[in-house]
Amino acid sequence: MAYHVERTCSSPVTGQCPGKLIWPELLGRKGKEAKDVIEKERPSTDAIYVPQDAVVTGDYCCNRVRIFVAATPNGDYANAKVIAVPRVG
Repeated sequence: MAYHVERTCSSPVTGQCPGKLIWPELLGRKGKEAKDVIEKERPSTDAIYVPQDAVVTGDYCCNRVRIFVAATPNGDYANAKVIAVPRVG
């Protein structure tokens, strides 16, 4: 099951990503709130919902922030609680 569509990794890890990299203030907030804040602060970044039980790739991209949310039976990740600090990667 696909949870999202990602852009191609525009900047695989070759050094430090510029700008804000971590959002601890979003822990416990709703997924949509986190996505809105991240995409406002890093407009060239894809902020994507990832349910807590999903398997993700190990690659690191400067244009991606995974928002890990509590799994919900109805798939409403926008209203699900953020369960890990969102960070670039």
